[in-house]
Amino acid sequence: MVKRKIPSRQTNSFKNRLFTYLPVLLTLCIRIWFIQSMQYHPLSTISPQIVDAWAYHRWALEIIQGNFLGSDVFFLIPLYPYLLALFYTLFGTNILPVQIFQALLATLSCVLLMKITYKLFNRTVALIAGGLFAFTGVLVFYSFTLLYVELTIFLNLLTVYLLLFSTGQWWQYILAGISYGLLVICRPEMLILLPLLILWQLKLRRGNWLPLSNFILTTALVIAVIPMRNYLVARDPVIFTAHAGINFYFGNNPSADGTWQPSKELDPGFGFSHERLKRVAKFINGEELTWSQASFYWLKQGINFIFKHPFQYLKLLARKLLLFFANYEIPNNYYLEIILPFSLPLKIAFINFGISLALALIGIILSWQNRTRLFPLYIFIAGYLSSSLLFYVLSRLRAPVLPFLLIFAGYSIEQLYRLFSQRRLKNLALLLTATLLIYLAINLIPVNRRTYTAQAWTQLGNLYIENKKALPAITAFQTALQFDPHNYSARYSLIETYAGMRHTAEAEQEFKKFLATAPDLPSVRALTYLAAARIAIARRDFSFALNYYQLARQLDPTNPEIDYLIGLVYISLNDLATAEQYLNLALKLDPNHDGARTALTAIQRRR
Repeated sequence: MVKRKIPSRQTNSFKNRLFTYLPVLLTLCIRIWFIQSMQYHPLSTISPQIVDAWAYHRWALEIIQGNFLGSDVFFLIPLYPYLLALFYTLFGTNILPVQIFQALLATLSCVLLMKITYKLFNRTVALIAGGLFAFTGVLVFYSFTLLYVELTIFLNLLTVYLLLFSTGQWWQYILAGISYGLLVICRPEMLILLPLLILWQLKLRRGNWLPLSNFILTTALVIAVIPMRNYLVARDPVIFTAHAGINFYFGNNPSADGTWQPSKELDPGFGFSHERLKRVAKFINGEELTWSQASFYWLKQGINFIFKHPFQYLKLLARKLLLFFANYEIPNNYYLEIILPFSLPLKIAFINFGISLALALIGIILSWQNRTRLFPLYIFIAGYLSSSLLFYVLSRLRAPVLPFLLIFAGYSIEQLYRLFSQRRLKNLALLLTATLLIYLAINLIPVNRRTYTAQAWTQLGNLYIENKKALPAITAFQTALQFDPHNYSARYSLIETYAGMRHTAEAEQEFKKFLATAPDLPSVRALTYLAAARIAIARRDFSFALNYYQLARQLDPTNPEIDYLIGLVYISLNDLATAEQYLNLALKLDPNHDGARTALTAIQRRR
């Protein structure tokens, strides 16, 4: 008789641990795979085309060059640029170490997510939620980007974990206060959660304020670093960033559509950059305001819109609510849809927002009897929904809510499996039908996808131009125009590309289409003159080009790109003194204009 070998407890324990941390391993592997596969994609370029990432990159360079505190109030959120500066100091100006760090941070987020889920539900739900986190495509995507999304997700989960697992020790609340304070620095609107977090902890500690006071005090001290620094550096009492009031107005004005869109009053014109936005936002009625005054002015304008147009505002709120629940990742800076069709890692990471939300809503309903225990999850879901209603909806602003939805989605899947195993097929069919109907409804929410697709291909084409790849750039611009024939940015870039290749016939043909479709706006008329000037340069008619550049400059006098282009024409005419004058004007408008700086260096070498 052959004796069957009985597995040892140690072997079973190892297998259990391996199975438990499989979602964590998958989270890391999929993200590293995706990052590696993207290394030669144009989106891996640090470029002005990726506006916020470019601003953070330039800011980080200023920090490592010795300007640690800066000379003005913070315009954008400061935590991420300082993190970038640390990595640039350690590894040079290479974004790959930053991306790997973000993949590791996502892995830690998965660990925290599973621990939180295990505490609130059970081991099975934790494993499912961790697996969903590993295979959620938009979360994989943002581990690659040079944005603060991954950092925000981690701080969200760390704050919940530290508060949830606290035994009432003072040091635990100090750590939680540091985590939450850093989260508020990343997302200032999350400060609205503080009363709810205090209420939750008071309920857990039966009204004991003493240990909780450490959390409140630490949070306040961490947050206070920002206004203190702003006042010490610029003598201006800006609480968080100068961008706050501007952001609020972008989300609440007569032309707002629920997403980020420049308004009539706050339109920096063609070639958006934060430097141009600063000038438009700070100079009001011919007067230069302080940043606290400017931010308050735009905040007040947004509030005035709300009270003067209540019905339009309610309609806008409803639109934001629908967009928050839509199964479409509204892009900004980075465009998921131009990568997804060509990326195997992203195709494997098939979980999208719609799947997560449909399952999560069922999970919330099924777990409602445990709502007191699950209160911290509701807090953060409500916080990010409120943030979208206050401001606007974007994929990168909505992404941090996903981990909390995935916890409920994991519970929903566990309950569906339990019904199946118990052969309660009628209940199972009912829940599956409800989930499917919610998913279909989420997909039916109208979003202007064609416009965003055109923007995505336009950005890709401009990135190809920067990398001196004219043919794929032309294909990208033509694709953009197929989705949106009225996309004047794509049409202008296509004209510019043809002219750069000396294909003047094709450039002139596109110019006629441009004139036929472009709206009658000053910024677009300026772009028309720029396109005509570029065609003239292709013909070597520099005097004609200068005439059109000057017309464009009259319409858009704060655009450094126009001064830069005029400077280049004067270089071609060998008038180096005038060229230098215009290049210096470009640098005065935008000190970070690399093209103008390079051209000035070339002039100095020729002398």
